[in-house]
Amino acid sequence: MKSLKQAFTMGLTGAIAVFIASYFGLPTWVLFMAWVSYYLFGTKTKTAFIILIQQIFGILIAMVIQYLGTYLSEISASFGFPIIVFLVMIGVFYISKLKYLNNIPAYFLGMIIWFGSNSKIDINILSLLGITLFTGYTFAWINVTINEQIESKT
Repeated sequence: MKSLKQAFTMGLTGAIAVFIASYFGLPTWVLFMAWVSYYLFGTKTKTAFIILIQQIFGILIAMVIQYLGTYLSEISASFGFPIIVFLVMIGVFYISKLKYLNNIPAYFLGMIIWFGSNSKIDINILSLLGITLFTGYTFAWINVTINEQIESKT
């Protein structure tokens, strides 16, 4: 019975999350990337917040790659993006040596989200992606919290 309640909770939480994402025009796939991240990187609020910040940094890093890569491609043709990626990834490596910014996969997930959005650089899309990530983490947290209560009652 416990697993049925947990499955129902996950289904209901997911359905509500998708409804809200659809209603507000949030990209559902980004919502689920956040949900997956919550489970992959640990289901603790502090950890989730740190990963969320790194994913937003990843989005910003991808925006820099897109901007500088496009600019440099005008000068050096097909070498523009590889050169910028090379330089930026060196920077990501060193940033990941900092105590709370040390999760390279989180940066890459943020970059995937940016490039997957297939958008032009704009503060509005950055806000949309950030809000969607936060929403996904929130629904994952809600699901885990409810399931922990179900677990503790049995």
